[in-house]
Amino acid sequence: MSQWNRDGTSGTNGIYGKSSFPLNTKDSIRSSFNGMLNSACVKHKNVAFVKPHKTGGTTLASIINRFGYDRRLSFVVSRYNRRNGHLRQLPITSDSPRTMFLPPVNGGGSKYNMVAVHAIYNKTAMRSFMEPDTAYISILREPVGQFESFFNFMQLRTSVMRAGKPEGTSALEAFLERPDYYVPKLVHDRDKDSRNNQFYYLGLKPEFFENEKVINETIRTIDNDFALILITDYFDESLLLLKRLFCWDTEDILYVKKNQRSHRTEVPENLATKIRQWNRADVLLYDYFNRTLWRKIKEYGPNFDSDLAELRKNLQDTFDECVDSSAVETQGRLKRKVEYKAKSQTTKFCSSLTRSHLDMHRLIWTRQSPRYRHR
Repeated sequence: MSQWNRDGTSGTNGIYGKSSFPLNTKDSIRSSFNGMLNSACVKHKNVAFVKPHKTGGTTLASIINRFGYDRRLSFVVSRYNRRNGHLRQLPITSDSPRTMFLPPVNGGGSKYNMVAVHAIYNKTAMRSFMEPDTAYISILREPVGQFESFFNFMQLRTSVMRAGKPEGTSALEAFLERPDYYVPKLVHDRDKDSRNNQFYYLGLKPEFFENEKVINETIRTIDNDFALILITDYFDESLLLLKRLFCWDTEDILYVKKNQRSHRTEVPENLATKIRQWNRADVLLYDYFNRTLWRKIKEYGPNFDSDLAELRKNLQDTFDECVDSSAVETQGRLKRKVEYKAKSQTTKFCSSLTRSHLDMHRLIWTRQSPRYRHR
């Protein structure tokens, strides 16, 4: 189904090659790492994760949330969304800490250390309330699989069924055949992010979805602004890069998958082609950063394969130590998903590792809520 290869090539005309990075947070982190070869390693604690939908972002967010909560760091979360703290498509401004967010752990006037909720990237606004040395990261998924998952999870399928579709065709087929007809009928603001939604959350406005010049310029801007773009399809490889970049320990990046569907649908090639056409900007975005990932892996050095094997062994050992059953299917609001539960007699780390993303958010929300500030 996928056109993308291990080295990041796809046959798509992109804007490949190394970026010329300005002196920014990315360079600061990179310079710090180079200095670690001859000095003590200091963990980077200020991280803004721009979280697109259906990219494995909940698993990555669980890593960031665990790291930050254990160190009593301050998170950007919506004060009006106690369930999961997401901001989604709400416009973020420099005034958002006052009007939309829970206050930092140390109260008003302090900066935030971490972001790990759905929010649209706004460089100027985010830099006004995040710590100055905050590193920005995101994660991208191969666009065909990502869009199929987004289409079903975000109720696009439901909207198409309600609007009516030709007999004998799937909702996805009908939508891709006549997107201009179905997009206005989508609910919950899905008309805004039903196309190129990965790029949309990274700040590309819909009016530029077909402007390849602006698309390519925005990709370069993202490459300059962000310390790392992880790739879902090579999640463990990406985590190794993150671990080295942030000087984190292996324990800091261990995970159990979160919010994973119990069943995935194979997309026929004819529909995959239409998905790529509809999400052309996402294709260019993914293609560029997939290639960038493999360039960074090459730059990592000769120990990459052995370090990757060691990480995966640690992941399996931790799973065996912490998880009581391999998979428990639960019926969520819109889908069936796989969740994992900790063994009855377990460690504090195992309990934290297997904690659901909603339970983790409740801990963060409670700590930062003024009502519970003493905790």
